[in-house]
Amino acid sequence: MKVLHLMEYYAAVGGLERGVHMICDVLEEAGHACSVVFSHAGDGAPPSRRPAHHVPELAGPQSVHAITALQRVLEKEQPDVVLIHELLEPEILEWVVSRYPSIRYVWGFKLLCPGGRRMWTEPGEVCSRQVGYLCQAVAYRERCMPRDPREGMALIARTLRLEALHRARSEMVVPSGFMKRLLVGERFESDRVHCLPLCTVLPPAQSLTPPQDPYLIFCAARLRHEKGMHLLVEALAALPHARLVVAGDGPERASLEAQAGRNGLAGRVVFTGWIGPPEIARHMAQAAIVVVPSIWPEPFGLVGIEAMAYGRPVVAFDVGGIREWLLPGETGLLAPPADVAGLRQSLAQLLDNQETAARMGRRGRAVAEQRFTTEVYRDALLPVLSRARDARRAS
Repeated sequence: MKVLHLMEYYAAVGGLERGVHMICDVLEEAGHACSVVFSHAGDGAPPSRRPAHHVPELAGPQSVHAITALQRVLEKEQPDVVLIHELLEPEILEWVVSRYPSIRYVWGFKLLCPGGRRMWTEPGEVCSRQVGYLCQAVAYRERCMPRDPREGMALIARTLRLEALHRARSEMVVPSGFMKRLLVGERFESDRVHCLPLCTVLPPAQSLTPPQDPYLIFCAARLRHEKGMHLLVEALAALPHARLVVAGDGPERASLEAQAGRNGLAGRVVFTGWIGPPEIARHMAQAAIVVVPSIWPEPFGLVGIEAMAYGRPVVAFDVGGIREWLLPGETGLLAPPADVAGLRQSLAQLLDNQETAARMGRRGRAVAEQRFTTEVYRDALLPVLSRARDARRAS
């Protein structure tokens, strides 16, 4: 089968980007051909033999040139199925899904929420409202999207249009049951929303070693408010023996570094900036605990199962789909959303009891071997591809 991936950014960093490369690798290892069409090349795009076509007009103001360029690529690649990732241009997508079997991957909330966060003011509180023009009134209270109707109403209209075209034409893939429930709440047919938890490449079992430093904590995330890094830094201040390595970059990096300095943590917190998957793997292998401190409703949390693959326990806030892979008391610990004291207590519990941490790490590795391998993902994805292709042929 020939599969074409349509996306805005083609890069090597971030959960979405790593997930797309993983899907391509899984399909190619199973003998299927993948190609990519993208609008922007992000930093660190990995070398690959798969065809990658740069069509800058895919995102932003549209013109006839975008569809013409995309049409040339599609005629060259002749895909059996098009997988759409986080592209939000209605004109482009309407043209594609009306001509090709399509599967929409829902990585976040942009398809389901004009503001893109699906969260109200309180951390972790999921907005259960169906998308509609009343969202503009809610925005005045919750500040969950632009309060200016000239901006907000346009975003609402785009979201409604995108939902309608995918609801009518596409199979949908989500990474968690949490995300499936949101789509069904937006009137997507349940049997066309496929829950495929993400996967990760497991390092050989014989390569796994105990952490080099039993007090080393690792976190990998974009440095934005919803990722909760400020709460992790605050929690660390009361853990005198703990050290923290933060991999990632973003608009809050400077303020986080300043916060660490004010709390006397300058020598105990290291910000690496963006690093590639090999460096992330190296840090996980060295750390004792991996933390996912997101305060928004995380759709899945790829870094969590990556940590489990390395036999590391995970500490996280209980938001979104995280509970679907983090088994509390078995593979890690959950704290109430945005509860700094709860996060601190969970970290201290594992830092002070290395035997418990090691046991949870072993259990996490076992769960990863059972549920989150590339083989498990492949076996779940291939029937969805065939369904999309065959349904379009039948129609």
